[in-house]
Amino acid sequence: MKRILLSILVIAALGLTQSFAQCVPNTSITTPGIFPDSATGLTAGVAGSPYNQVLQIKVPVDTQVVLIPGSPAVTVNITSIQLISFTGLPAGLTYACNPANCTFPGGSNGCVLISGTPTVAGTYPLTAIITTTVTFLGQPISQTDTLTYYNIIINSTSTGLNQPADLHFTLSQNIPNPYNDFCSIRYSVPEKTEVEFRMFNVIGKEVYRKQLDAEAGVNTLRFDGRDFSPGIYMFSMTFGSETLTRRMVISRK
Repeated sequence: MKRILLSILVIAALGLTQSFAQCVPNTSITTPGIFPDSATGLTAGVAGSPYNQVLQIKVPVDTQVVLIPGSPAVTVNITSIQLISFTGLPAGLTYACNPANCTFPGGSNGCVLISGTPTVAGTYPLTAIITTTVTFLGQPISQTDTLTYYNIIINSTSTGLNQPADLHFTLSQNIPNPYNDFCSIRYSVPEKTEVEFRMFNVIGKEVYRKQLDAEAGVNTLRFDGRDFSPGIYMFSMTFGSETLTRRMVISRK
């Protein structure tokens, strides 16, 4: 009887540990953003093996927004950024935030833990819905955005299976980086097609989108950054169902 009771207590304890598994924010991070960023990407996993990935978050204190279309951007204080949902995770994986309510105050450090044991191999595009609340003239203003620039690759236990189908789609880092006015971005596709170029600011808000006609092989996009404020941006290229992302920095002399 004692052994049975002990077994029940151990199982219960393990269950509580799993349910309340939580990451620890890295308070040494002072640069606003999400780490690892989408240029680095998330760690690949293996079907049937435990998976653990921590996303560290540093929320900016303020940001620039256009409150009236056609008007100049104004600086507003960030009250909080809340993760509303995080979907597309492979079967067997869940996420948990610290703070537990997934609401990260402006200027704070937080984190999101993705953990569990994935069961099916494949490439899984993730979708995060976030709501950013700012304060302007003492009034709260909220905006909801969708982030789609992270993937998780789950490999099978057999080498060579479930790798990305097209190995010829590539996206290079912009040159130069940082840059002041113009930069060049090289990318390649296996066939003549149309690709989508997108750009996001540090809180994940899309600030630019354009469809590009690409030739089979290597292409070069000459990008004009003069209309954007100095700072860190993410840019992505989408070919078919595959999206690649890199990070760029716009500076001013």
